[in-house]
Amino acid sequence: MAACELIKEKGFEQVSVSDIVKKVGVAQGTFYYYFQTKYDMLDAVVDHYMQESIDTIEKIAADPSTNPLEKLQAIVNYTLTMDPCERNFIEFLHSNENLITHQKYLMRSFEATIPPIAGIVEEGIKDGLFEVKYPMETVGLMVYTYGYLHDSLAHSADREESRRKIGAAEDVFEKVLGIKSGSLKLEANKIIG
Repeated sequence: MAACELIKEKGFEQVSVSDIVKKVGVAQGTFYYYFQTKYDMLDAVVDHYMQESIDTIEKIAADPSTNPLEKLQAIVNYTLTMDPCERNFIEFLHSNENLITHQKYLMRSFEATIPPIAGIVEEGIKDGLFEVKYPMETVGLMVYTYGYLHDSLAHSADREESRRKIGAAEDVFEKVLGIKSGSLKLEANKIIG
């Protein structure tokens, strides 16, 4: 989606409707056929961005060549690894003027990602990798904890603080899953650069 690329690259406020229609190669009136304002288009961009993430998470969850721990690690590393353009987009979503859009994004994202991740945890319980009494509820808490981590890393410029938060997340997730300390390794260097 051209608008998503432009917003990630330049930032939402710097992108004009003219920029978008030029990139797509359509007349400006075509944009207004689909959207009343640039802000209406933002919902479509957020939906597109979120769907890409959900599709990737579901693909990782369905991969038969990896065990449940590797799947969880891959999902967390995928979703925490942001290139500078994505970081601009996330920072824009988190700005005060976009709190409603941000909240809608989080709620839809949580609702969509909890079931496939709970499936991974249930698979890990069956395989004897995880010790979890309430998989769906536990994953819900993990996803909300992850949401905090994602948001705080997007706003943090302090590399050492970010490393500590990633280490804390590894520790919390290992305890929640009932796995040995050091089993979960998040790719800190890729996540915080």
